[in-house]
Amino acid sequence: MGTVPEEPEAEYRLLDDMPLGVFVLRDGVLVHANAALARLVGAPREELVGQPVTALLEEPQADTPVDRLARRLGSAPVAGTYEAWLRTAGGGMRVELTVHSHARDWVVQARDVTSRVRRRTVLRKLAELGGQVRALHSEEAVREEVFRGLEALELGFAWLTPRGVGVELSVAGLAPRLVPHAPALGGRVPVETMGGWAPALVRTWRDGSAWVEDLGVEASRFVPEARMDTVLTVFQRAEPHRAVGVRIDVENAPLAMLLLAAEWLSEEDVAAVRLFGQQVSSALDAARTIQRLSVRATALSALGRLASQAASAPHPRAFFGSGTEEIAGLLSCDAVCLLLPADSRHEPGEPLELVYARGLSEDAVARVRRARLGSLPRPTGMSDGVQVLDAEACPAPTRDALRALAFQTLVSVPLRVRSRGVGTLSVLFHARRRLTPLELETLQGMGTHFAAAIESHRLLDEVRGRAEDLALMHEVGKALAATLELDRLLATGVTSLARIVDVPDAYVLLPDAKGERLAIRAATGGHPELVGRDLPLDLSPHSLAGEVFRTRQPLRVEDARVDVRMDDELRRATDGVAYMVLPLAVHAQMVGVAVMVETRRPRRFTPSELERADAIANQLSLALEGARLVEDLKKSYAELARAQEQLVHRERLAALGELSAVVAHEVRNPLGAIFNSVATIRRIIGAESPAAPLVDIVGEEADRLNRIVADLLTFARPPSPHLYPVSVTQLLEEAVGGALSDAGGQTPPPVNVEWMMEEGVPSVTVDERLIRQAFLNLALNAVQAMPQGGTLRVVARRAWLDRPGVQVEISDTGPGIPLELRARVFEPFFTTKAQGTGLGLAVVKRIVDSHLGQLGLDVPETGGTVFRLFLPLEPPVLPVLPLTGG
Repeated sequence: MGTVPEEPEAEYRLLDDMPLGVFVLRDGVLVHANAALARLVGAPREELVGQPVTALLEEPQADTPVDRLARRLGSAPVAGTYEAWLRTAGGGMRVELTVHSHARDWVVQARDVTSRVRRRTVLRKLAELGGQVRALHSEEAVREEVFRGLEALELGFAWLTPRGVGVELSVAGLAPRLVPHAPALGGRVPVETMGGWAPALVRTWRDGSAWVEDLGVEASRFVPEARMDTVLTVFQRAEPHRAVGVRIDVENAPLAMLLLAAEWLSEEDVAAVRLFGQQVSSALDAARTIQRLSVRATALSALGRLASQAASAPHPRAFFGSGTEEIAGLLSCDAVCLLLPADSRHEPGEPLELVYARGLSEDAVARVRRARLGSLPRPTGMSDGVQVLDAEACPAPTRDALRALAFQTLVSVPLRVRSRGVGTLSVLFHARRRLTPLELETLQGMGTHFAAAIESHRLLDEVRGRAEDLALMHEVGKALAATLELDRLLATGVTSLARIVDVPDAYVLLPDAKGERLAIRAATGGHPELVGRDLPLDLSPHSLAGEVFRTRQPLRVEDARVDVRMDDELRRATDGVAYMVLPLAVHAQMVGVAVMVETRRPRRFTPSELERADAIANQLSLALEGARLVEDLKKSYAELARAQEQLVHRERLAALGELSAVVAHEVRNPLGAIFNSVATIRRIIGAESPAAPLVDIVGEEADRLNRIVADLLTFARPPSPHLYPVSVTQLLEEAVGGALSDAGGQTPPPVNVEWMMEEGVPSVTVDERLIRQAFLNLALNAVQAMPQGGTLRVVARRAWLDRPGVQVEISDTGPGIPLELRARVFEPFFTTKAQGTGLGLAVVKRIVDSHLGQLGLDVPETGGTVFRLFLPLEPPVLPVLPLTGG
């Protein structure tokens, strides 16, 4: 450390009041230092005086400020003002040195230029930041990088966008050094608040840039009047803040404003900040272009994938999932619904039903179905294009459903093929959303692919359907031509009618012999029990079948629940909702009516469906007429054979009657003597006589012989039925009760009776006494076939055997009848019982024949015997032929 050779002159003391730091050098040693320098260095002046200059400045290096100062002091040609590092108590400070010579001394001024250095550094890094953001590919990334860089440079900033008559502050950031008294306000925060047009903002938006002398005053003019004092209080507690505002332009149009604030900013920095704003504008412009191209490429790629999936899908439903996934991925929507017509009518304005939903729960799907989000677009009008609708602007049902599901935006995409609508795509967002023109264009293109796929598959299904219809008609024609049996024709026809128009149930009704009623002769579907039921052919307006039979014109009923022409009882019986009724006619002759029933939903049968069903009905009519002719021929042959058989039978019965009369006369006379003798012998010998059992045997055998004579007379005597309506159910109950109680003096076997009586079995016109006898004989036969007990099953139901009637089945669980004996069970005097006469079933057969009914038996593989007895409701009365010649 050197020494001062002499006292500094008094004139240097004048430097003490200067605001700039000043020191005087003599021979490289400080001989004077003013108070301002002491404040810069952070040391008393007394400690500075006498110090070498190297203790005050950084160590000399090549071209360092100290070296330059030394060269200046040595009269070398060096600039008089330059920058150097001043040693301070806090470490170091950048200063600007200005050297003046004064006699043998050098007077050096030191100015603090730390802020100038920081300014240059920040402006340089700001320019670098503007160059870096140009490499980013999205607007969000550009803004995020700009904000992050401004935070790193400790600059205050604000991003403002005009909104209507005001300005929206979306993002703001204050460097902690700007508000040291309020550290909670430092940092970046999303604001999203509206303000007014402060003067600086007006100049920025109009001129492209503006210098702000006092940021606090401008901020107080931005916020509402009620908050002005609060803002001014925050900013006035620190030094005045300066700021520069620049306008951000994208695609040659103003977009937003960026405001930068720092304590070192000066009006000279407006150009540099404006250049940074232009760099940000260019980066946003490039990012928007790249993003638009990327979005377009993504949209084109999605359209290409959708087109490929639609073209390769075997059915539209096969690509509904992938197609709606493409839409959800492209728009980031919350749900996608596809609505198509309920049937193939495709009429404008027709309500649609939800066929596929993505992003909806089961409850939400139910709400959407009830709300009916769309209908087929009309040929002209606003619904031709994509519509972006606010949920509150939708009709009431749709609005309520969207509100309940928290959807705020509905995008409706009509699916059209040429001028015809085929459905609607509904895209749903929980937030309010406005689609870009590119998104609308892409969505319209996707809708076109959906519509084309749906329509192409519809046409393909239609072609397939026509081919299947032709194949079905050919198959039906072959089947109808292959048989002349009426039952098989009716079964084939009714099944084919149901298939050709895809309905669950179908019926064929034929008129009775008098042409007064229509009876259901064949049924397919869920109500086979309706076979045998008949309808009157009167003038009632509630009989569709009767109306078609009279007018010979087809009828279609879309919803029978509201059609006054429909009989409510028949509608409930068939569970029908929609009906198609066709006449079955050959030339001018009506042969019947065909009824096709839709039980699932209201349905409007199309003309093409009517045409296809009518083709099947015509084939069935021809087949029925042919079968009728063959049936008539068979009946003629049968009647001829029956007449011949009756002649033979009559002769046989006449001979049998004469023989029975002779036998009865010749046998009953001796029987009377035997009965009298047996009674006398019993009185004579008494009950204790050993001969009593023998007398009893004689009496029993004589009684048995008397019963045989009685049965023979009953069988030989011609029945004379007295016909009147009788309840079949009541006769069966009486006959079964009598059979169970008639055990021939023995304990009745444990027989369980199962009743299966169809509800509403009609009465039959018969002779009550004879039919009761027939039922009793059959029930007795069944009970006697089960000596150890069993189950007696009694069935009664409607039936049709060339005319309406009632079929009765009486079955047992006994051993059954051997195959070789079944053909003889109805022959007189044939029996397998030890005590039987062989006339019980023969009498039943005669009674059924006298009522023009039918009697048959069946022996199931499970055992037992089933006797089936058919009685017509109203048998024609035929004259009884005399059998005995009397």
